[in-house]
Amino acid sequence: MHNFVGNIGQQLNWAVALSPCRAGLLLWVRSESFALYFSVMDALLQLIPATRIGVKYPDGTYKSERQFLDFVVNGESLWETVGKPGDMVSILCFDYAVESKKAVDRLLLTEQADLPNNRRSLFVCAECGDLGCGAITVVVVKERDTITWKDLGYESNYEDSVSLADFKSVGPFTFNSAEYERTLHQALERLKG
Repeated sequence: MHNFVGNIGQQLNWAVALSPCRAGLLLWVRSESFALYFSVMDALLQLIPATRIGVKYPDGTYKSERQFLDFVVNGESLWETVGKPGDMVSILCFDYAVESKKAVDRLLLTEQADLPNNRRSLFVCAECGDLGCGAITVVVVKERDTITWKDLGYESNYEDSVSLADFKSVGPFTFNSAEYERTLHQALERLKG
């Protein structure tokens, strides 16, 4: 691949190179008058077991322990980045197995979105899983052989607004659709077991 890229660059009098980046590889093309950069690999989605630690407070109140599958993209935990600060867990929670099946179908685009404007929840309230407590949501788009998560935001099911500002630096993420589907189907099997 590198020789192919280099040969094209020489023929067109451009500087052409492949460089590693967070999303895989970056193809850059540069001449005296312009520079172009292209991501040439898809993001990698993994679902890794995670735990929200339970706590019983002296006054008798508590936080429930929750076991769930964290969305890890290119080696970075989305729960650590966007879910944990809001005391949320992913929609792939072992305590919400029935709802998790529907959530997977929503992320596979075989089920209607659970919020307006075609937005789908990724992280929900750790205590009850209710969208009314607020959720981290995303727009999921399928194009040919890719799935893209874009426009992460915070919203609830009783307000029309979506807060995107806190999540501008997160995403978009483009996944190979076959790998994406396989990963989500494997998640369902793990949630059943």
